[in-house]
Amino acid sequence: MNDLILYRPDGTPVTLGEFHDRDYLLVVFFRHLLCVACNAHIGTVLVARQELAARGCSILIISQAKPELLAQHLGKRQYPVAFAADPDRAAYRAFGLRRTRWLSFLRPDVIFGYLAGMARGYFPWKPYNGEDILQLGGDFILDRAGNVVFAYRSSVATDRPSAKAILAAIPSPPPMGGNPAHDAPRVDSPGGGA
Repeated sequence: MNDLILYRPDGTPVTLGEFHDRDYLLVVFFRHLLCVACNAHIGTVLVARQELAARGCSILIISQAKPELLAQHLGKRQYPVAFAADPDRAAYRAFGLRRTRWLSFLRPDVIFGYLAGMARGYFPWKPYNGEDILQLGGDFILDRAGNVVFAYRSSVATDRPSAKAILAAIPSPPPMGGNPAHDAPRVDSPGGGA
């Protein structure tokens, strides 16, 4: 996955692997830049940003918008995380993200998800020209080698993992000292129990 080509907002090509500045990378795929559910989800993820960083995980948001539209969008809104454009949706396909159907927007859980996002201050706007409103998003955690250690593919527009689920998916670091058997307390030692 690390060799997937994306584009910075200025149009410069960049590989997915170049965004790894920690042990893990949370890759969040937006449905489209003005998606109520996606922006509400990012709000939730950003609340957990410090905890993600403490666990060695940085964040990248990928949009299907063209780089110039992404730059325009980011000029109006400030996010403390990296963004990349995937206008051909090659990364969306590589991660197995599907498109939904129009009728899925009439499901009660989707309607409720949109209402919940709007109650948090995220309002619906017409997507930018060229963005596919039916594209679904997803969340993935990659290790430095580009291996997927967590995958969550949205089944409907409002389907996203919780920040708690994302945090729980980050593998724990190995114990200090290397050999867990030698590092464990001894039962027969003073203060070791028994």
